[in-house]
Amino acid sequence: MTVSTKGRYGLRLLLDIALHQEHGAVNLNDIAKRQQISSKYLWQVVNPLKAGGIVRVTRGARGGYMLARPAERITLCDVLELLEGPLALADCVASRASCERSADCVTREIWSELTTVIRNTLRGIALADIVERVRTRQAAAETNYMI
Repeated sequence: MTVSTKGRYGLRLLLDIALHQEHGAVNLNDIAKRQQISSKYLWQVVNPLKAGGIVRVTRGARGGYMLARPAERITLCDVLELLEGPLALADCVASRASCERSADCVTREIWSELTTVIRNTLRGIALADIVERVRTRQAAAETNYMI
């Protein structure tokens, strides 16, 4: 399983919104500049996040994007499943119909068990946890000085 650029950029977009929305809606062009990502590409990433209820848009001169629910309630699993599709290590885990042997295949059981472990791990990581990591690093960088 490889997380695509869409998944990685989607997480960066959400992290940027979470870090900057305290001052109001966050402009997509500002995110693009801070994250060094094409704004055209971010448009493709933000639309499924909006449709999935993770971000909301405000219109107008001060318009932009905000999280649609608290960062504590947005998991990495939510984000990746919206942007990448079903999380599965093998096609037969996502759809039994993809393989005629899936009903009694022992290796499918292994792939399914591993997929469950990965999915549960991703469900255990909230956007708020990632925000906290950023803030901890920023605080450490600010106090790390030399005389």
